[in-house]
Amino acid sequence: MSKNSEKGRKGELAVCAIFSNIGTHERNIEVIRDNKTCTPERGVDLVVFCPHNTSNKLDEIAEKGDSEIGLSNTEISVRVQVKNFSGAIGKATMEEFVEDSKKNPQFAEHWGVGGLRLTKGAKEVLENANKNVPTKWYTADSITKIQAQYPERPFVNLNDETPK
Repeated sequence: MSKNSEKGRKGELAVCAIFSNIGTHERNIEVIRDNKTCTPERGVDLVVFCPHNTSNKLDEIAEKGDSEIGLSNTEISVRVQVKNFSGAIGKATMEEFVEDSKKNPQFAEHWGVGGLRLTKGAKEVLENANKNVPTKWYTADSITKIQAQYPERPFVNLNDETPK
């Protein structure tokens, strides 16, 4: 496996673990990793089945550090694309992410994860994409804040608390 493939694999597995862990805290969140890394998948690294307002809650956590938003009972499917980048997400990467959204109309929302920040061009592409379908990008800082709201639960303690 190439160095970039290994980096991608680690990123995908980490994001899968983060969203799976959120599912131990919140009701109605399920995560699927359907393919191995570097398998042609039309821009779908993960599929998250979740309440329709989950991204609103994640956005608020990323912005403010916490959220009191209660999750809906209405479920949607979300395409997640992971970019394990140690720098900024640029316009070209964001354009590719948005193009992959068009290839996957079966998803209600599209979330990108990775990078330290978004360039001005990437932000513009993301903003325009949102005019058609909810499209989000969570940088490393955003994911760190989200992860902090959902501490890992040891397997032996999974049944000690009822999900929210």
